[in-house]
Amino acid sequence: MTNSLVALSEHLASTVQAAGQSTVAIHARPRFDSSGVHWSPGIVVTADHTIQRDEEIHVTNSSGSVLKAELVGRDPGTDLAVLRVAGLDSPVATRAKDAILQSGSLILAVGRFKGSASASFGIISSVSGPSQSSRGGRLDQVVRLDVALHPAASGGAVINASGELIGIATPALSRASVFAIPLSTVERVSEKLLKHGRIPSGYLGVGFQGIAVPEQLKTKLKLTASTALIAVSVDPHAPAGQAGMMIGDVLLELGGRAIERPENVQEVLDADSIGKKLPARILRGGDAMELQITVGERPRRG
Repeated sequence: MTNSLVALSEHLASTVQAAGQSTVAIHARPRFDSSGVHWSPGIVVTADHTIQRDEEIHVTNSSGSVLKAELVGRDPGTDLAVLRVAGLDSPVATRAKDAILQSGSLILAVGRFKGSASASFGIISSVSGPSQSSRGGRLDQVVRLDVALHPAASGGAVINASGELIGIATPALSRASVFAIPLSTVERVSEKLLKHGRIPSGYLGVGFQGIAVPEQLKTKLKLTASTALIAVSVDPHAPAGQAGMMIGDVLLELGGRAIERPENVQEVLDADSIGKKLPARILRGGDAMELQITVGERPRRG
């Protein structure tokens, strides 16, 4: 029994040390540093909420070298940020391939704190999804962890028992749980940030307000939802206005999906929707009709 515990202890320690070679400490906020993962050559991914300035960002790698980092882009919706670090010669993280994440599986959250690798031991508490995060981003899976995460480990690696990367650790997407942002989400978001510097989103050019759908209309139109969105402002030059939407129209469905809350619209209008023609089922003057809206790209602010 004692030998088994010693063997387990030694295995965990060596696994952390190996994974720790691919983690960096990130100096981009007061009080606590955070961690990041060497995702691809010269590219570090981390948790967006820990990057509290856009310039004068530095990272410390596993050899103790302090390097200047450039913020490529960030996506608050998935709590991911991408940094470019010239001269980063630490190994790229080994990603789990075709891993099936299961509740109860052992995990380690590995970061970098005060010059050495840091580790927390836990399990995957649940796996579900895909879903929209509380910040409005799309997660390909919702991976909740039962693990105690030090603030300096936020943005660090979540690894499986084999030492392979399965996600990026963040406490910012839930008040109750630490999440592992899954590899498929990191891949998708980092690719777009490297290409665009931001995550493009779809745009209709309409201001909506929630309303209750009267029971007689629900029965008449065979609707399942009790709420919908009424257009309170329409830009005539924007996609919805050009498709014929008017103030007072009630949006019932968009792209074949029932619309009950403003968040439902944003869930449909992801980056992949840009340029696509989506059917919009609306209510005008008590009658249902359909518009075909070609989704635009949301204009940049400023």
